[in-house]
Amino acid sequence: MLLQEGNARDKIVDNVWLIKDVLWRSINDILASIIERLPYIVAGLFVLLMFWLFSKVARRFFLSLSSHTKLDYRLQILFGRLIVVFIYIFGIFTAFTIIIPTFHFGDLIAGLGFTSFVIGFATKDILNNFLSGILILWHQPFRIGDYIFVGNNQGKVENIGIRATQLRKDDGELVLIPNGDMYSSSITIRGAGAERRMILKISIGYNSDIVEAKGIIRNVLNKEAGVVTEPKTNVVVTDLSSEGVDLSIYFWVNTDKFRPIQVFDAVATEIKKELSNAGIEMYPPSSVIIQNPEKEPLAA
Repeated sequence: MLLQEGNARDKIVDNVWLIKDVLWRSINDILASIIERLPYIVAGLFVLLMFWLFSKVARRFFLSLSSHTKLDYRLQILFGRLIVVFIYIFGIFTAFTIIIPTFHFGDLIAGLGFTSFVIGFATKDILNNFLSGILILWHQPFRIGDYIFVGNNQGKVENIGIRATQLRKDDGELVLIPNGDMYSSSITIRGAGAERRMILKISIGYNSDIVEAKGIIRNVLNKEAGVVTEPKTNVVVTDLSSEGVDLSIYFWVNTDKFRPIQVFDAVATEIKKELSNAGIEMYPPSSVIIQNPEKEPLAA
């Protein structure tokens, strides 16, 4: 029994010394390998430093050249950063080929094939918005300050980013629209500071003086600060309906100085007030027959 215990103890001691020997040999081999590859490591780090410096010079050179073009400044910054990233990544791979001779670009590309497919499929919406943002900034179909209509949204462009475009609606709300939707949708554009045409439709009674009503409306439009003089305002009869004489009032608003919805509200309020003061009754814009109180009602 004692003999067996002694043999087990000896085996444990032998294994400990064996592990110690293997560990020291491994460390010595690693140190020897590092010392042997040290010139290649230094050369690889030097190459990486040269590529980093070259990327900075290339970025400054690109920004200097692009500043004399019509390229959007956000694209200038983006392309400048991409140049730095691509050159630096290429420098890392080049350094690897120096430090590790068995490393090849082809093996890395073959290994990343399926991974790239999975990543691309998972981020297709992000890539779509990103590429659409680049194309929008490149072609510049609209600019900051333009008033645009896209889908069910409309408003003034406040910012054009790489991923999304910001619109400020007439009621003050901010809408963030993905650039993928912006690029694939039909867009109506009004240039920054351009006049926007507004249409106000009202109905007055058949007993009202149409010429007088037009004169009152024109006076209101001329007094309103938000209504521009050119193009000229216009008031026309567009229909003779059961509700009365339908008038369409056309006027223009400078969207760079005034919010169209505020000017529309001021004009509509003042026209209602002035027509009421003149004894001209405005009928509601709905299919309601207004009976003249001076006439006897029809027998049931």
